[in-house]
Amino acid sequence: MLTMKERLIDASLFRELEGDGRHALLELGVLERIPRRTRVAQQGEPAKNLLVIGSGRVKLERANGDRLFAIDHRGPGETVGETALAGNAHMTESAVVLDDAEVLCLPLSGLRKLVANDDSIRKVMLGILASTRLAAEQRLESLLLHGVEARLVDFLLASMKRWGEPHPAGQVISAPFTHADIALLVGSTRETVTLVLGKLKRAGLIDLEKRRIVVRDEDALNRHAVTA
Repeated sequence: MLTMKERLIDASLFRELEGDGRHALLELGVLERIPRRTRVAQQGEPAKNLLVIGSGRVKLERANGDRLFAIDHRGPGETVGETALAGNAHMTESAVVLDDAEVLCLPLSGLRKLVANDDSIRKVMLGILASTRLAAEQRLESLLLHGVEARLVDFLLASMKRWGEPHPAGQVISAPFTHADIALLVGSTRETVTLVLGKLKRAGLIDLEKRRIVVRDEDALNRHAVTA
């Protein structure tokens, strides 16, 4: 039977690791349960750990003067702090746990040694960095080229992959996003997000249950993304 550490690794990009590389990573990692509202990284401070998320949700945000911008919400299978392995000695953003999280904490001092000495771990880390960069580029492209409705649909589809759970009416996004949260992430206003979600509900694509969104038909939502 797999341990909790092994299950967490297998749900992330580290699942490609085998043999000595996998064993070394499991030995290095410490399983932690972190309550909501805990700040796990602070912009400008020395980077200490790479977190691999097993459950829950972590918000990344960046300060620019007096303004604070939401960069992303990370979920199961994703990482926090990977930019420290790309040459940034200090955190480029802050990270706050929004929903109680279970994570595998990998101290960067030890992880850097593994990356330097193990080709398989180095390959996985390059993949994680490339994936993070691609996601940022896709988000920028969406902000520049697509309207609010298309960006919101893309957000819903991406959130399903992170937090989707079976529901009698389809798939529920278990993370309790507020309309204000969504607005910050898709580059819109809370009022516009509320209007667009209402439109998608009337079209039979989603349902709204308190702070959770139920996607009734993923295929139909994908088709709608093309025409939105």
